[in-house]
Amino acid sequence: MDRDAVVAIYDRLIAGHAGLVRKGKATAYTALNGNMFSFVGPDGQMCIRLSKVEIADYGRDYPNDPVIRYNSVMNGYVAVPDALLDDEGALTGWFAKSVAFARTLKPKPTKK
Repeated sequence: MDRDAVVAIYDRLIAGHAGLVRKGKATAYTALNGNMFSFVGPDGQMCIRLSKVEIADYGRDYPNDPVIRYNSVMNGYVAVPDALLDDEGALTGWFAKSVAFARTLKPKPTKK
């Protein structure tokens, strides 16, 4: 799936949550309280941040290989495969879990 199509899906997911705003250009992302919890990279790969328990649950149905960006492992993130992108109902549930998890994270001060 091309990046524009993935970003369109991403925008629909974000629109379902009041107060969320997509940020970034080359890497579209969302953050709550200074904690990034989802993104679409320049390569069109969508990734979401989940708790350890949810990552294990996710791994029962989808690959949960480490997400690597800029030569660093993004701990707590899972890549969203095309099969899940094609099932927006299921994806909406996983995105909601990511939002809920982000709300539990300790706020980080912004750099601006």
